[in-house]
Amino acid sequence: MGYVALYREWRPQLFIDIVGQEHIGRTLQNAIKTNRIAHAYLFCGPRGTGKTSTAKVLAKALNCLNSPGAEPCNQCENCKRVTEGTSMDVMEIDAASNRGIDEIRDLREKVKFAPTEGKFRIYIIDEVHMLTTEAFNALLKTLEEPPAHVIFMLATTEPHKIPLTILSRCQRFDFRRIGITDIIGRLRQVADELGIKTDDEALGLIARASEGGMRDALSILDQCISFGGQEISVDDINAVLGTVNNEFLFRMAGFLKEYDVTSGLKLVDELVRQGKDARQFARDLTEHFRNLLLVEVCGDLDDLVPVTEETLTAMRKQSAGFGRKRLIFLIELLTSTEREMKWASQPRLILELAIIKAGGQETSGTFEELADRITRLEGMLTRNQTAAAHSAAKPVALPVKPARTAVKAIPPDEPAGSSDSCQADDAAPSVDTGTVKQCWQEILDRIKKVRISARAFLVEGEPAEVAEGNLILKFQPEYAFHKEKVEQPENRTAIEQVIREVTGCQLKIRCRFANEFPDNKTLDSEQKTDGDTLFEKAITIFGSDVVELED
Repeated sequence: MGYVALYREWRPQLFIDIVGQEHIGRTLQNAIKTNRIAHAYLFCGPRGTGKTSTAKVLAKALNCLNSPGAEPCNQCENCKRVTEGTSMDVMEIDAASNRGIDEIRDLREKVKFAPTEGKFRIYIIDEVHMLTTEAFNALLKTLEEPPAHVIFMLATTEPHKIPLTILSRCQRFDFRRIGITDIIGRLRQVADELGIKTDDEALGLIARASEGGMRDALSILDQCISFGGQEISVDDINAVLGTVNNEFLFRMAGFLKEYDVTSGLKLVDELVRQGKDARQFARDLTEHFRNLLLVEVCGDLDDLVPVTEETLTAMRKQSAGFGRKRLIFLIELLTSTEREMKWASQPRLILELAIIKAGGQETSGTFEELADRITRLEGMLTRNQTAAAHSAAKPVALPVKPARTAVKAIPPDEPAGSSDSCQADDAAPSVDTGTVKQCWQEILDRIKKVRISARAFLVEGEPAEVAEGNLILKFQPEYAFHKEKVEQPENRTAIEQVIREVTGCQLKIRCRFANEFPDNKTLDSEQKTDGDTLFEKAITIFGSDVVELED
């Protein structure tokens, strides 16, 4: 016999040899021991995870002549014939090429015949999801009530394409992707048996490239043996897979760490000149930044990624200067880039654009952070305008009145503006009634985005006066319900927050009815006399205490 591929030569012959699917092997073995054999099984999962191999091992175990337990002996004639594919009682059907109703009708006629060699007549239907709707309908009745000596084993990578009427009549087993550690262990066993010299880092590259499929891993190893002979290095695997070694990944990460876009673009050009695949490099670079993030978060990779101690030390050193936030940003950028490169006519250009973005100074892209920045800038602008207005203001003379008058007396050891008003210090700038009125529409628009119900009640009120850190809102008597809703804590808090964002001043909301204001007192500063206006401006600036003035 000629050369046999590794994945065929090392196909599992016992339940214990099926790597990464211990939960399935144990269940099937217990079923055999207790004689709880189902008439139909469905094996589904990713490619190369052992579905067909498990079906053949189960078929051998059911028809084995010598096995005292649940494992086949692999020595009797029945086991040998199943292994060689010549058994008359175990028939493997490829549903991709036998998907029509005529093939299923022929199967229905043959299931009536008793087994010739063993206890059961077993049908293994691979890629069963490829059957047509008519073929499924023809199979349905036979699958529901087959003869006692018939067992169906269906294998598929796409169980969602199988009709529910078929699924409900099978015992379903879901095969998982095989872990990297399990694949490395199996590859190490094969390499040692064949006398191949290699290390765990090289086998780890093969395991990651196989994406959880043992058949793919063995095929890659077979190809690497043909390339490198009896000794396989990391460079050999990179040459076969078209990947790059860790040196390039560390160099690119170092350039992005220093925001060196020029060197990063030169490295991309070097890789392309060497014939490396740009999309594969983007995938490898994403994996590298993932490892750096794991080191940053966990402090160690342990079993997460099999690497040498030297590589782990280099990752720890490099991850220190990035920070979690930027590493996450780079991973998201490269993941998106890889997805775009899949359909791009110029994948190199997409990669270069990603390097330019990744090497630029990081900017925040979330709505919350941008809104927070805008709020802070508006607050700074308002405080600067208020400070400029105060510095430009000239001192004014208070009108002299013959009687006792309420004015502000400033204690000699107390700084001006230390009252509870918004002018307590620079951190709490002041705002007047006119400013609030000018900004009122903006306040209504913003509160609509924050709490729309509060806006519906607030719209019936209007700013009447700003005094001592309070914003007095005036409501007409017929809008008592709206006034009450505005005064509720959750609405009042939201409104006060929006007012602070717009005006830069922390004002407390106070609500009054229009008839509560004295008829002889107007609230708009434009309607007051010049003397009263100056007098009230002084009170606003300095506060009010009662003192005695003597002639």
